Amino acid sequence: MTNAPSATTASAGTSAGTAIWIALIAGLTVIGSYGYACAAPLAAVAALAALKMERTDGLILVGLAWVINQAVGFLLLSYPHTTETYLWGAAIGFAAFAGFFAARAAARINVPSLASWVITFLVAFVGYQVALYLASLTFTDPSSGFTSAVVTEVFTINVGAYAGFAVVYLAAVALSLFVPTRRTPAQATPSTAVSA
Repeated sequence: MTNAPSATTASAGTSAGTAIWIALIAGLTVIGSYGYACAAPLAAVAALAALKMERTDGLILVGLAWVINQAVGFLLLSYPHTTETYLWGAAIGFAAFAGFFAARAAARINVPSLASWVITFLVAFVGYQVALYLASLTFTDPSSGFTSAVVTEVFTINVGAYAGFAVVYLAAVALSLFVPTRRTPAQATPSTAVSA
């Protein structure tokens, strides 16, 4: 007999940790949604999910963050119940998933960890914004929502949220509350950099 945990026990611990992580980030999204309404940090959520979670768990997190954002909007912020508002909500959801898939592709690039965090975020944000713009073309003139001032504000909100998510993530890993389930190429491959 050994005292080593079984694969089932380890898997259950990982699943529980992942569920707690999804709940924590989704909970933080409530705060972002309440404070920033349509400018909720969904690109930041997409980047984090793409970089540090398996595909299914990442999709769950992005979907849950979007649903929470919409629920906060309609239930707490009194979004109007109009066709255009529903279409914007759908476009935001589409953009969040587009940002996730774009960031997931970027997370495969073999670069040092910090660069991976930055590149993944930037790709998620650009993917989110481009998808949102393209989706909005189907039902409105998006020019007023995509001024440099609006995009800069959304970017700033997402940067702040992403930095906060990174701190929470690193603390959760350090405290063994969350076990990373996704290894990027940079984590899986030994560094080839030569020290000076």
